[in-house]
Amino acid sequence: MNIGLAGTGVLAAFVSRRLAGKYPVFFVDIAHGDSDPAVGVERLDSLVALGERSDVVLLAADSETQLDELLSKNGLLAGLREGKLVANLGQDDPDRARERAVKLAGSGIAFVDAPLHTENMESIHEASAILFGGAPTAFQSLHTILETICPTIVHCGDAGNGHATRLVVAAIAACNRLITYECAAMGVSNGLTIGDMATVLNKSSGYNSASARVLPALASTGHTADATLGDFASDVTLASAVGMRYGAPMLIATLVRSMLNAACNRLGNSVSIDELAAVWEADARLPVPQRL
Repeated sequence: MNIGLAGTGVLAAFVSRRLAGKYPVFFVDIAHGDSDPAVGVERLDSLVALGERSDVVLLAADSETQLDELLSKNGLLAGLREGKLVANLGQDDPDRARERAVKLAGSGIAFVDAPLHTENMESIHEASAILFGGAPTAFQSLHTILETICPTIVHCGDAGNGHATRLVVAAIAACNRLITYECAAMGVSNGLTIGDMATVLNKSSGYNSASARVLPALASTGHTADATLGDFASDVTLASAVGMRYGAPMLIATLVRSMLNAACNRLGNSVSIDELAAVWEADARLPVPQRL
């Protein structure tokens, strides 16, 4: 089975490395040089050619604008034929994903959600998942390919549901990380050590994904994430918008979104989310390893 990959950045490069050597992979870098695909991946210059030569096309775009360009009449759609499968591994608005699925279905093309949620590509086996949204037949057809990228795949229902699930996960992960930094700073101010807090929290009702990874990292020089602060903020911004669209106020997520936007202004969009700790270091005397 020939696999087409169109995208840019870290996600596209990661996916190419996972698939190279296992499948014939064709790649179009939509940012013209921003990605570094794996050895053995064949570069193409045309999205039309990518659509023509691929049985399955995986999208790894950085933005909705890029996604629209990929799926334009002069892009992939000009090369795709009836019966092809297209899976979006990146971020998308759930409602837009549903609209895209309906539009492509009119041409006999299955368009599905397959967003990869991970904060750290190095922990792809432990703390990552592909959140699939689409028909069961498409899920079965793509399962082996997606499993090569990430061993954990969850079928969340119809098109759009995968992206909705990803936003739920992303918003909770962001809230957990920020409250962990905040409470760690309070604990340190009261004479507690990071190590002791990690031990107690991770064996009590205070346990969460951030306490399990962030607190041990603060006590050492550990690395917990390669996700960027800008992407983190973008996820929570979209989650807040989608929630409010359907009558879920998202009050806590909106506060976290504002805090992340302020941190982006302070630290920059491209830094790792690990560097959020620097905000509490400056404002609340949280001890932060030298790596930050």
